[in-house]
Parts: sequence; structure tokens; C-alpha cells
Amino acid sequence: MVLLTLMTIKTPITDVDAIRGLASRALAGLARSESVRQIISKLPLFNNGQLQSLMKNPVLQDKRQEHVTFQKYALELMELVSGKKKHHGAEIEASLANINRANIVAQTKINFNEQQLLLLIHQHFMAKGLSKTADSLVQEANLNIAEKKSVPVPYVAHCRNRSIGGITPIIPRLLSAQIPKSEIPGTSNSIMNTSFNNIRGTNSSPIRLNVNRRSEIRPKLELVPVPVLESPMSKLVHKKIDQDIPLSSDNNVSSTVSLESIVTEYLTNQHASCKHPVVTCPQFNLFVPHKCPDPKPRNSTCTNFAMRFAKNIHSRRLDQRLIHSRFCPIRMFHMDDDEEAYFTNCEFLSLERIAVGTYNGEVKVFNLFTSQEELSFTAHDSYIVNLECSNNQKLLLSSASWRTPLTSLWSINEDSIVLQYSLDLEEYCTFSNHYQNKLIGTKAEVASIYDVETHKKLMTLIPKHSNQYSRNRAVFDPTNELVLSDGVLWDIASKKEIHKFDKLNQNISGIFHPNGLEIVANTEVWDMRTFKLLRTVSSLDQCSIMFSKPGDGLYVYVTDQEIEEDSNYQTSFKTLDPHDYSNIATIDVKKFIYHMASNSYDTQIAIIENQGLYENIDESVVRIYDVGRSRADDENMEEDEEENVESEGSESDGNLSSLFPSFLEDIITGGMNDEYDRNHFSSSSSSVADSHSRSGTPLSDSSFDASVNTDPEDIGA
Repeated sequence: MVLLTLMTIKTPITDVDAIRGLASRALAGLARSESVRQIISKLPLFNNGQLQSLMKNPVLQDKRQEHVTFQKYALELMELVSGKKKHHGAEIEASLANINRANIVAQTKINFNEQQLLLLIHQHFMAKGLSKTADSLVQEANLNIAEKKSVPVPYVAHCRNRSIGGITPIIPRLLSAQIPKSEIPGTSNSIMNTSFNNIRGTNSSPIRLNVNRRSEIRPKLELVPVPVLESPMSKLVHKKIDQDIPLSSDNNVSSTVSLESIVTEYLTNQHASCKHPVVTCPQFNLFVPHKCPDPKPRNSTCTNFAMRFAKNIHSRRLDQRLIHSRFCPIRMFHMDDDEEAYFTNCEFLSLERIAVGTYNGEVKVFNLFTSQEELSFTAHDSYIVNLECSNNQKLLLSSASWRTPLTSLWSINEDSIVLQYSLDLEEYCTFSNHYQNKLIGTKAEVASIYDVETHKKLMTLIPKHSNQYSRNRAVFDPTNELVLSDGVLWDIASKKEIHKFDKLNQNISGIFHPNGLEIVANTEVWDMRTFKLLRTVSSLDQCSIMFSKPGDGLYVYVTDQEIEEDSNYQTSFKTLDPHDYSNIATIDVKKFIYHMASNSYDTQIAIIENQGLYENIDESVVRIYDVGRSRADDENMEEDEEENVESEGSESDGNLSSLFPSFLEDIITGGMNDEYDRNHFSSSSSSVADSHSRSGTPLSDSSFDASVNTDPEDIGA
């Protein structure tokens, strides 16, 4: 991790080039290990072309010698990672993706119809006035020119302005507008002129074939001008073709270029221009530009609901993407004016109540329907950093930042919350997942497992070699058979270490994915089956992540969770697809986000939104959002929220408290009718909508991330 940081260092500016050279040299040495190469190949430094951009120019022009050293070892590093031999600096412009694409093209066996080639030769002879030679070719090759053959009409829309790595298909001008109609049965001059004129470029430059020669005799061969764009990737393909051309030497006579090699190179360059080339290709057609089929997107779905629900296995995933792209604020809880604290943490106790921790160690319980504060008690003497409710909604864990007891377990009743016991030295605690009969506590790099009923310590997990993450938090896997603590994977049954993951960041130790197959540690996603790095997700860098309880959503927000003046908080959160970690939406809440929580059904989320930082908090609120519901277009966003606060405490709360009991009672007794609906819903909807208005950017469909491949709006109802 240190070496990767040094590769992108920018200060001190006088030593940057020398530092990068030393770091690249050290990485090149480490890359001799297969496991290191596998990790490096997944990092954005190599996948996104960041290393190539660093290799282009030195930071300081008078440090060119140091930059040359950096280029030397960076190229060696790329050769080790990509498995390619030296190409004399050609890879500076090529990323690993382009190198892999060139490898696929180089492995493709080119096959074409020889009869089509002979037909092209016949057409060329006729165009040059060599009619006798053309007739001889027809007789010897058994070409039946008079026979009506339908030649496919060239389709060139997919080849226009498309090149991968700077490679442009070479289009010879052997077939020009001078070809008579009778030469190609079933094809007119206009078709041939239109198709080949469309695929010809505007700029022309002579191209030479680079063929390995074994003697000083070098026969010159120049083709007619054709459009071509030279690039490092095209050089890779050309070199591979040159190596595959069979060489023959007879009495010191150099090998000659054959017509087959020219056509093969022409078709190979066409194949290299494909966006998604494949190794196994059918026979190439000389009359139609080649294009490999694009892979069918996995996110494609049918608009018919019945077919999508019954057949498409990805329909539920697409529905979840749509749901997690829309959020609507519905309720807001404020700290009392006479209190000098602010909210720090929150947790849903049920679908009706939410618990909120404060800076001074208090826990407040609010009713989500009436907006009334039901309970308030002092849980700790310091900043509350974590609240977690059990699945059966009967137990509550609370953790504080300092001053014992650091962690306490509470019993939740309808009208009270009672202390069960405390764990004085555990800085952070969480429940087990599958069957919540255990607790796991964390203190620095040490993890301890307790029995929930007896609060007896069952085992202590101390790693042999600690990673020393600054924010280590031990967690159970979904089956409760494994524990991840300080980057070390433990087996609970044997109390032994299974694997120690490489440390690529200083702070976040990692958590388990709900599918039980992956570990997410900052930007790195590790495969638990092979312990190899699957991918890196840059949007997770130094972020707090929260999976929804059903596992269908992934929420990401930036907060360092430290009580410091330079605390890093942001005013927006993101939702990601937990299957491929692609961005779904980015929602700006206009205030600093301190914490997020989701209810058990992922129908609502709660966000701690504070105006200001550290001890200068001007306003602290807990805002409740409905997941999957958009704000109405006609709702007005008011800049001043003071009036909304007063209306929430009186008018809207009274309407809601009177609406819900009477509404439910009438449903049970069967007394609901159309007149009741009109009277109650029409009168209450306006007040509720007004009370839920807030200042800032509306959370509408415009917040949907543009990088998402599949637009949720395209999903049918």
C-alpha cells in the first residue's frame, strides 16, 4: 500500500520523479510473486491507465533522468503484470484492457473464402484491361462469372469512426468505382461505390508491411494509399502478424510478402477494431466489413411485467435498482433548543420507533407515526458511536467513544429500556448474524466473543501479526462460522486463523458481504473462496458502508467517525448495486451526514444530518426517508425550515396522530367508504406534504447517477 501511494505522490515536487522511480522498482521486484501480480492487476492504477499517464512526462523537466528510470521499471512492472514481452515502450499508451484485447486478436485464426479472393483478383484484372489474363483465371479456377450469385450488401455503419487502441481497418482500393456491373452478379456499381467509399477515410498515407527479413536483400513493396492510424496497440497487432508470417529462405533470398498475408493482415486489423473481439470467429467475408457481435447486456429486461416476473432472473435486481434510486423525506426530528448536544447515531427499533444517540451520551426514542419523544435516558457519559438492535427487537447494544462502560446491552420494553449488563473494555460491539446468541467486541486488534444470555466471554481472538487498522471492527459472517477482525479471517470452531488479507488502506478492516462469498475492505473486494482480489471500487474509498437488511441495497457515505476538528463529512450519500458495485444514485441532503440506518424491511432509512462540524453544530436533525418513492413534482421546496419545524410539532403531528388510529379502527369495523376517504385523505394530504417540505435540492430522478448502464425509468411497470 505504501508503494502504491508513493507511485502517485505529488510532494515534495523536487523529489517526485526519484520517489516514483524507487517505488516502481520495488513494485517490479514484488511483482515476481504471483499473488502480488494478481492483486496489482486489479488495482485502478493499472486498469484505468493511471500508470500510463504518469509515464508520459516528468513532473520537473530537469528531472528527466529520474523519469527515465521510472519509465524503465514501470514498463518492467507492466510486462510482469500483463505477461507480455518487451515492446520498447509501446505500452505507454496501452492499458491492461487494450493489451488483453490485443492478445485475443493475436490468438484468432483468420479464415476467408478463397473463391472471393479470386473473384477480387479477376475484377482487378478486368479493371486494368487484362481481359485475357482474367479469362485464363476464370478457366483455371473454374469461376462461373455468368452465374447469378447474390453478394451480401456491405453494411458499414458499425465500422464508421470506430477504432480500438488507434487501429483502423485497412481498406484497399482494389475495388473502386471503375468495376463494371457485369463483374459481380447481383451487385450494382452504385452499391459497391457507396459501400467502399463510405468506409474509406479522408486522409491517405502509404502503409508498409513490416516483415522479418533474414538477409540484406529487402524487396520493396508499397501498396496504394490507404487510411491508417498508427498507435502502440496497432504495433502490437502488426508485430504478432509479422511473427506469424512464414519465412522462407533459398540461397540467401529474402522472404516475400504473399497475397494471403496481405489479406490476413487486412482482416486482422478489422478484427482488432471490434469493441469486443472473440478468439473463435467464423469465416471472414471479404465483401462485408467484419464486426464481432456485442455481448447482450445482462441488465436487459422485458417491459411486459408477466414475462419479466416469470422468466427473467435479473428482473428483481432491476426492480431493486429502481427502488434504490428514489428517496422521499417524510419526517424530521429536532434536538430540543435547551439542549447543547447533537445527534450522533440512530437505529430503528421497529417499524414504529427509532432510537437516536447524542453527543452527551443520551439515547432518545421517537415514535415514527406521532413524532413524539417516548423515552430518553442516559446510556453513557460520552459520545455514542454505535447503536444496534437485535432482530427480535428485544435487545439494544450501545457503544461510546470513551469513559467506561464503553458498551452496554439493554432490554427493550414497550414503555422502558432496562440495562442488562455492561462490557467496560469493548470499544465496539455487534450481534452475531444467523442466530443472535453471541456478541463480538473489539478493542484495538483484539476481538472477544461473549454469550448474550450469560455475558460470559467465550473466546479471545488475537492475531499473530496485526494489521493495526485504526478503525478495526470485528464482525461475524452471515453463517456465524467465521469472524473478520483486523484483516484476519478466523474459524470460530477451531479458534485458528484462516487467512490474513493484504493491507491496502490504513483505516477500514472490512465487513462481510451478505452473500457470504465476499469481503469488502475499503475499495477492495476479496473472494473468500480463493482469497484473491476480485475488484476495486473507487467509490468506496474511506467510506462507511451499510448493506440493507434484505441485502438488496448498499448505502455509502463519507465520515471518519472521529471526534476531531478536521473531521471529514460530506453532504451526500450514494446507493450501489451490491451485485456488481455499480453506482445507482447520488443523493445530496445539503447537510453533513453523521450516520445512516435502515429498517428491517428496507422501506425507510434514517439519516443524522447536522449543520456544522464538531462543537459548532448549528442544527441537528434526524430525517426519515421513504425508499423507492419520489417527491411529487408539484411540491414546493422552502428555504426556511423554521416554519416546517413548528408545523411538524403541532399541526401535522396532530393530524397524523388523529388520522392513523381512526383510520385503522374504521378499516377493522368495515366502516370505510368513499366519502370518508375523500374527507380524510384530501384534508390530511396537503398538511402532510407541507410539513414534509424542506430546503435544498429535491431528491428527484435527476439524482440518478449517469454512470449507470441501465436507466431505471426504462423498466416497465
